[in-house]
Amino acid sequence: MILSGFGARRSNTRNTWLNLAGLGFPLMIGVAVMPVITHNLGPTRLGLLGLTLALLEYSGLFDLGLGRATTKHVAERLARGDSEVSHLVVGSVLSQTVFGSLGGFLFALSAPFLTSSVFMIPEAMRWEAIAVFQVLGAMIPATLLMLSLRGVLEAAHRFDLSNAIRIPGSLASFLVPAVAASRGDSLPAIMMMLLITRLLVCCVMVVAVKRAIPTLRWRFPDDWSMLKPLLAFGGWMSISNVVSPLLIYLDRFMLGAFVGLAAVGFYTAPFDGVIRMLIVPGSLVNALFPSISGMHATDDRIALNRLFSKAVRNMSLVLAGPALVLMLFGPTLLRIWLGETFAQQGGLALRILAFGVFLNSLAHVPSSFVAALGRPDISAKFHMVELVLHVPLAWWLIRHFGVPGAATAWAFRVTVDAVLLFAAMSRLLDTPIHSLFSARGGAAPMPATAQDSC
Repeated sequence: MILSGFGARRSNTRNTWLNLAGLGFPLMIGVAVMPVITHNLGPTRLGLLGLTLALLEYSGLFDLGLGRATTKHVAERLARGDSEVSHLVVGSVLSQTVFGSLGGFLFALSAPFLTSSVFMIPEAMRWEAIAVFQVLGAMIPATLLMLSLRGVLEAAHRFDLSNAIRIPGSLASFLVPAVAASRGDSLPAIMMMLLITRLLVCCVMVVAVKRAIPTLRWRFPDDWSMLKPLLAFGGWMSISNVVSPLLIYLDRFMLGAFVGLAAVGFYTAPFDGVIRMLIVPGSLVNALFPSISGMHATDDRIALNRLFSKAVRNMSLVLAGPALVLMLFGPTLLRIWLGETFAQQGGLALRILAFGVFLNSLAHVPSSFVAALGRPDISAKFHMVELVLHVPLAWWLIRHFGVPGAATAWAFRVTVDAVLLFAAMSRLLDTPIHSLFSARGGAAPMPATAQDSC
């Protein structure tokens, strides 16, 4: 049986460390070069770059949930010993490329409207911003393709290959803007360089996927019926893909609209600094997701309970200290990193964001579990409720308090999200909430089907 070739029983701990290395090392370089980017671009252009990258994250709108759905279904098939996944992989990759290309084209066409009617882009930067957004439109399909291929590698438990490709690609995402800004290159030129980098990463990943799954055949599918279960799962995931990035980046859009691009820069720097703590839960849940899907496919309920409890406890132990340090000494660290102006404008926001990021880190665990257990509708419904609450709250806080108000709105939203997700997991696993944090992981077995809960 070919299952062993996929390393389905590889250590989750090892995979987590690989993910941490793949995310952490480039981010350390990114922190080091951020002052260079800030100095050479200035607050306004830094705000435009931050806004552009936020919009790129929102390109998950065009994913339709197929990325995570593919990872789940491929992982489940491999866990059951079925190595024939070509139709799933190729169909998903082609579909996401088509959807991403269509979405990117529409986004590029809307660039003049976005710069003139949505965001407060200064007149002197208007044409530069239009060019940046048009290049961003070309980056959307490349980004979706890259994430889709990475998801297949993770489904096959080949986190070694995934991160061997991720590291140089992520390094380029930081070093290219730093070097180009130092030379005086324009933002459109910087975005073109980032586009070329992503295309090269996609080419390497195509080869890596074939190596990870030797039985995979890159051929046009004869039967597209495999998209039905993917779209059924991805339908709810697509709602989260639309709403979740909006909940993360809505504060920046409102700051740009109500306060100005300089405020976006003062908020982006501390936010992007503290949000790097999420590489820890991100690395863990991405390593666990194929295993959770496999346990669900083989109905290993006791292992699911124990794995959930262990993940939450370990997350708390690892991140409580760094979060406390940032809450106590955030302004001082920001002053050392980016200077007095950023410390004055963003110091309080950094403290507030540190508290929110800690709770959001814990919420990553139940969020990943509910998706792997086949209930992506839970997170999607929560996100829709949170959006209704977040928009008026963020609007009021940003208009009255500016940058600290944006941080407060975001922290409150992720607190609500964490409470809702842990309550949902308590019901899904048929376990009291306090037992979710215990060393035993809860004594009660999971219900016969996850669909019977919530």
